[in-house]
Amino acid sequence: MKWVLNTYQTAQDWDVPRILEVCRATGYEGVEFLQDFKQAHGLEASASDEHVLQVKRQVGDAGLIVSSLTSCCNFHSPEEGERRRNVEQVRRVIDQAALMGCDHVRVLGDRLPEDDPGREAVVEWVAAALRELGEYAAPHRITVSIEAHGSFTDPLYVTRVVREAGRENVGIVFNSQWRVGAPAGWSLPEGAASIAPLYELIGPHITSVHTHQMEQPEVWRYYQEFFRLLVRDGYRGYVSNECAYRGPDPEKVLRLYTTLFHAFVSA
Repeated sequence: MKWVLNTYQTAQDWDVPRILEVCRATGYEGVEFLQDFKQAHGLEASASDEHVLQVKRQVGDAGLIVSSLTSCCNFHSPEEGERRRNVEQVRRVIDQAALMGCDHVRVLGDRLPEDDPGREAVVEWVAAALRELGEYAAPHRITVSIEAHGSFTDPLYVTRVVREAGRENVGIVFNSQWRVGAPAGWSLPEGAASIAPLYELIGPHITSVHTHQMEQPEVWRYYQEFFRLLVRDGYRGYVSNECAYRGPDPEKVLRLYTTLFHAFVSA
């Protein structure tokens, strides 16, 4: 597993040299650059090739990797033109990833309507978008992953669109949302002792992982079991810290998360 830092919130206002300095000081192998949040790194879908190549050089010179370009594009809009705009933007992000030697791009689904016909339509749109993007990314050996986010935290929906996309290079970013005692949709019962039934659904499709506040007592045991299962199954992908810490000592906090990650994977 490769332990990397997602730039969400914690690195919101850091330029690229600052991000790389902190990653090296706190034990991260690379960076997952979040797009569409106007972050200081400037690596947006609209960035010039010159900027993309500059960031590639900076990351390489620091001995780190770009683990993912993380787009917030989604495919749930009832407007075909809006869905098309999102697909075209992700195609540009895939081009950027290829330019950087990055092998992973994340997208969203993202929201399902309440009515059955509307829900089925969105599932079809999302699966079709993933199929097209997977085909576009395949010659570059890039994986396109939908994050288990929004309505697609429900494992039945997120695994369904990946299966229907039918591409080996299309998978799931598991967002460490445990679906325990959820009020609607697929869920484990409140207080479930094991997340194994959830893992059995999503595990075969996981291509990247986002972690959050792993130290919280109510989720500690789920993270512990989850990493044990990943190690058992030989997972070799990215695990990205998305803790969103905004306090006064990010270096200390990020280093502690690194320690916690290594404790989980070595248990």
